[in-house]
Amino acid sequence: MTLQRKMHATFLAAALAFGCAALPAVASAAPAAPAAPAAPAYIVTGNDGLATYANSALDLWVSYVKTRSNRTLGQFNTVRDSIAAEAARRLAIDPATVQAAWRKADYSHQVALLASFTQLGVPYRRNSSVPGQGFDCSGLTSWAWAQAGKSLFHQSRTQINAAATVTRETAQAGDLVYYPGHVMMYLGVGSYIIHAPFTGRTVELASVAKNKVNSVRFGNPNV
Repeated sequence: MTLQRKMHATFLAAALAFGCAALPAVASAAPAAPAAPAAPAYIVTGNDGLATYANSALDLWVSYVKTRSNRTLGQFNTVRDSIAAEAARRLAIDPATVQAAWRKADYSHQVALLASFTQLGVPYRRNSSVPGQGFDCSGLTSWAWAQAGKSLFHQSRTQINAAATVTRETAQAGDLVYYPGHVMMYLGVGSYIIHAPFTGRTVELASVAKNKVNSVRFGNPNV
């Protein structure tokens, strides 16, 4: 099977798995230049099925950066929307709201967020940042943002202090969410995040703990 046919098969698998045929059509016009660098074409993913689809989205982004093909960008957007819908389903929130938040984010944020999704199911491991093997909280955020070309220091407070302060209302999907001792990535709606929580757990989708919701800080690391 050719590379193009493999990519098309991956796209169709993602579409069928998450029902993207019912999603709104994406815009046909591509940006004048990519808003994020190409992520690695090969990443060791977590054992969650959604991680595999996130990796497929990154592969499509790599192809788009190389070819500037409107068709490939459309495929990336559609798989991204499908992943957003599945994340919403798992969290019991409105899929259209999550999709809209992800579409609104710039492409650097989208690539970073999708990179974090490739690690769903990977165990928490202190002082680690190794795809497919283990992450602590700041290890996940620094690795995910590195895939979008942004270097973050592997320490939660340093990351949020270096980020541009944003509010919950202005934060983009992919921005940092922080409370003392822990950093996460924002899903763009409510208090929902993806993070590496603590020993004995894996990279997961969740919401900020109720007793932390009103005290978290939001930061845009892409500055």
